[in-house]
Amino acid sequence: MKIRSKISLWITSAGILVSLVFSLVVFWEMQEQTYRQLDGELKATAANLCRIIELTESEGGQQPTPAAEVFLDSQRYWLRAWRSGKLIYASSLARIVDLPLAPGPKKYSLSITVPREKINLDQDRNDRVTFRVRTLEIPAAAPGYLIQVALPMEKIKQEINEVTMFIILGLVFSTLLLILISYFLAGRIIKPVRRITQLAREIDDHDLASRIPLNASRDELYELATALNQMLDRLQYSFTQQKELIASAAHELNTPLSNLRLFVEQTLNDPKTPTPFALKLSRQHQIILRMSRLLRNLMVLSALELRGKIEPATFDCKTMLQSVIDDFQPLLTQRNIALETSLPDRFEIHGDPEQLRRVIVNIIENAIKYNQPGPEGRIRISLEKVKPGLRLRVANRSQPLAKEDLEKVFEQFYRVEKSRSPEFGGCGLGLTIAREIVNLHGGKIYFENQPEGWVQVVVQLPGLT
Repeated sequence: MKIRSKISLWITSAGILVSLVFSLVVFWEMQEQTYRQLDGELKATAANLCRIIELTESEGGQQPTPAAEVFLDSQRYWLRAWRSGKLIYASSLARIVDLPLAPGPKKYSLSITVPREKINLDQDRNDRVTFRVRTLEIPAAAPGYLIQVALPMEKIKQEINEVTMFIILGLVFSTLLLILISYFLAGRIIKPVRRITQLAREIDDHDLASRIPLNASRDELYELATALNQMLDRLQYSFTQQKELIASAAHELNTPLSNLRLFVEQTLNDPKTPTPFALKLSRQHQIILRMSRLLRNLMVLSALELRGKIEPATFDCKTMLQSVIDDFQPLLTQRNIALETSLPDRFEIHGDPEQLRRVIVNIIENAIKYNQPGPEGRIRISLEKVKPGLRLRVANRSQPLAKEDLEKVFEQFYRVEKSRSPEFGGCGLGLTIAREIVNLHGGKIYFENQPEGWVQVVVQLPGLT
């Protein structure tokens, strides 16, 4: 999971938790406030009933008058009154609905079944009705009263359900809003990190001189960029020292090795040299030649890496490619390798002709070395225009390359032929040099397996003029 998603998740979770706690507190307080109001209303109704009963008895009556019952709203309230254990009053609703009541002063809610045909109390589909009940003992001059009063809560429950639904919808809406806001804020938070990451990706061993710009605020990101720049300073110094060491060692070895080769060649050409000694010296001469090629390639690679630039010019790529093919023609004939070419009439590009010629030489030489022996040996070379440059394909008949070879074939000193036999020559730097030159031109080079026993190297270069 990416950091932006994690930050969004954390902010959203915290916001949802706070909203949920706040909603629960609001819902609980609203419900408690509703019950407190109902209980206060029921208590006031019970007190009114006691006064009406006392007033009725003082006037010599046995039951409250109809006017008094209207005042009590006996159609709405469930009312019963006892004195000395004797029921002295029951409202109209109490005569229709019998509530099982608990003794003693209490306030509670009670849900019972009341058939709709008896009375309509806004029952639910199962004819269930919830009553809020309160039982009070009210003292008086004579023996006190026991009043039980109840009120149907269906409409109030509907209102509470509506409020609950509004709270749930509010939670859903706030969650969606939190997700959007948190995702936006997370993007703003990690935007500098993404910028640092992008700049760090652009910096490689070919461009270690670039540095991550420091922002004005000295925050944690400033410290991160400073630490990365210091690390790049150390890496650049190490890479430069390593490349200079290789270049210096190659130059220092080149002179004594040239002198040694000159001595061996003079000794081989001397007619006084004994034949057995000359044969042994000839084998050593081949080793010296291989070492010379290795040093030459090391110097070329070091120069490319240290200089890190090319000297471009406009030239005809087709003419140069044909010239390289002509140079290899005797070797192709000697090894009986058939050559197929597909070249345009003229193909001008903008690049370093000397370095690109080295790329083509290395690729064709590699195709000849690793070709099928005998009449089965074949090479196909094609050059085509693509936007915005060229594509060169060199394919040869060969065993397919393993996946790991396709990925590592351009590494230094890597050889597909694991025995490193002198028969194939080379030292594993030719393709590395080719890749370095192509990279300096802003192009790319890669190998790919083709059907029917073909292996192909593809070079793509920009800069078509």
